[in-house]
Amino acid sequence: MLSTKSTKESQDPSAVKVLIVEDEFLIADNLRDILQEAGYQVLDIAYTVANALAICEQDLPDIVLLDIYLKGTETSLALARSFQAQHIPFIYISSNANDGIQQEVKATQPYGYIGKPFGKKDVLYSLEIALHRHAHSLEKKLWKEKDLQLSLTNILSNTTPWEVKLRAVVTHLQPFIPFDLITFSLENGQSSRSCSFFRMGADEYQTIQPADLLRMSGLSQEKYDQLRTQIPLAEGLFSFSGDEFIAHSQQFRLIQLIAKTFSLQSNLRFTLNSSQRGLFSVSFYSRQPTIYQPDHLSLLARMQPSILLMLERLLAYEEITRLSEQLGRENRYLQEEVKTTANIEEVIGKSPLLLTVFNQVSQVAPTDATVLLTGESGTGKELFARTVHKLSTRKEKVLIKVNCATLPPGLIESELFGHEKGAFTGASEKRIGKFELAHQGTIFLDEIGEMPLELQAKLLRVLQEKEIERLGGKGPIKTDVRVIAATNRHLEKEVAQGRFRLDLYYRLSVFPILLPALRERVEDIPMLAYFFCSKVQP
Repeated sequence: MLSTKSTKESQDPSAVKVLIVEDEFLIADNLRDILQEAGYQVLDIAYTVANALAICEQDLPDIVLLDIYLKGTETSLALARSFQAQHIPFIYISSNANDGIQQEVKATQPYGYIGKPFGKKDVLYSLEIALHRHAHSLEKKLWKEKDLQLSLTNILSNTTPWEVKLRAVVTHLQPFIPFDLITFSLENGQSSRSCSFFRMGADEYQTIQPADLLRMSGLSQEKYDQLRTQIPLAEGLFSFSGDEFIAHSQQFRLIQLIAKTFSLQSNLRFTLNSSQRGLFSVSFYSRQPTIYQPDHLSLLARMQPSILLMLERLLAYEEITRLSEQLGRENRYLQEEVKTTANIEEVIGKSPLLLTVFNQVSQVAPTDATVLLTGESGTGKELFARTVHKLSTRKEKVLIKVNCATLPPGLIESELFGHEKGAFTGASEKRIGKFELAHQGTIFLDEIGEMPLELQAKLLRVLQEKEIERLGGKGPIKTDVRVIAATNRHLEKEVAQGRFRLDLYYRLSVFPILLPALRERVEDIPMLAYFFCSKVQP
C-alpha cells in the first residue's frame, strides 16, 4: 500500500535515508559530506546501475540522488523507472541539461534536477523541496485511489444490469489507466460472459459485444469460442508493449485480430481468481506502444484485494438472485403439477415382469445415466420416471415433465431451451426453458419419438456438451440435468425409416427399460382391483 511520511518527518534529516548513484568519486564524496553534515543518513554510494539495485535489495532509500549518465554510455533511466514504480523520489544530477534523452528523462517524473557543478545550498534545497512534494504527492494519490475504490464499490453494489455497471467502471478507470479498448470477461466453469468498450472520445464509449467482434473479424461462433479458449487466463498482472505485444498477439490469433481491428499496440491484463467462482479478467489495450508503466501495474496490485472482495460480493449477490428466481420458478411449476397430477405413491404388482422392472429401476436410479422407458401407452411410463427420480441423488431437486407430442413444432425449442426478449415475433420477455429450470434435477421427455428431426440435433448437442443456448441468446449456458425419455414407438424402426436420429437414439438408450402391458402380467389384476376398491370405500 501507499504510505506517506508526515511533514515533520520529511523535514527531519536524521529520519531520511539517501542513496547516492554517481560514478565520479570526487562528486560522490562531496555529496556524502554535504548530506552527512546536514544530518541526513547516507545509505550508500552506488557507482553503477547493478550496484544500486543490489543496495536497494538490502534496504530501500527514502530518496535518491541519481546521475543520468553512469560509466560513459550507461544511463540510469531504467533505474529511475524502477524507483518510480516503487514510489521512491529521486533527483537527477547531470552536467548536460540539454541532452538527447530529455523527453525520456521527463517521462520518469523526477522530483528535481541539480546541474553540475553544484553548491551545498543547491543540494539541500532540492532535497527539502523533493521530500515535501513527495509527501504531499503520495497523500494526494492515496486519497484518489481510495475515492476510486469507493466509487467502484458503489457501482458494483447497485442493482443495475452488468453492462451498465461496467460502463460506469470504465469512466472511472480511464483517468488512472488510459486505454482505447477495455475488455471484461468472467469464466466460472458453468458459463462465460464478456463485454468490451471502445473509446470514441472523451467520456464516449462504444459497447462491443462478442457478436460484434464476430461480425468485425468474420469468424464463426465455433471458431471464436475455439480461439477464445486458447488465450491463457493465468492469475496475475501482465503487460505487453510495442514489439513485445506484436510477438504476444501472434501466439493468439484472437488477440491479433482484435489488435488489427482497433490498431492496438500495447496491452495490460489483470486477472483475478475469485475462489470458487472462476477467473475475472480485465484487459486494457492502447494504440500507443509504451503507455503502460510500472506505476499502472503497482496501482492494480494495490487495488487487487478490494477488487476481489467487490467481485465476490457481486457474484454472491447474483447467485442468490439466480437461486431465488429458480426456487420461485420451481415452486410455481410444482404447484401446477399438484393440480394436474394424480397422487399415485407406488406401483402395484408382484408379477415377475414387474419385479424385473423394479430391479432395473433400483439399479439405475442412484446413477446419472440417461434412461429410456419404452412400452405401450398406459404402461405407466411417467410413474416410473417419477420413481427413478425419487430414488436418485437428485430427489431433493425438481422433476420437470415435457410432453413432446402436445407441443407445436415451432414452440418445442423455446419450451425446452428458452428464449431472450425479442428473439422472435411475440417474444415480449425473456423465458427460461425447461432444461434450465431442471438444473441439478431431472427432466422427463415424454413421447420423445414425436420430436421433429431438426430439434433432435439440438437435443443431441445438449446431451453431448451438457449446455444449452436460448433462442436469441449470446452464448451457451452450462446445465446439469439428468434425462429420462419415454416413447411408445419402436425407435429402432423409426431410425431405419429416417424419422429418428441414430446418434440420438444411442445417447438416449444408455439404460433402456421395457415396461410390460397389463395383459402380460394378469396376475397383478387382483391386487390392482383391491387397491382401487379400497380407494372408493366409505
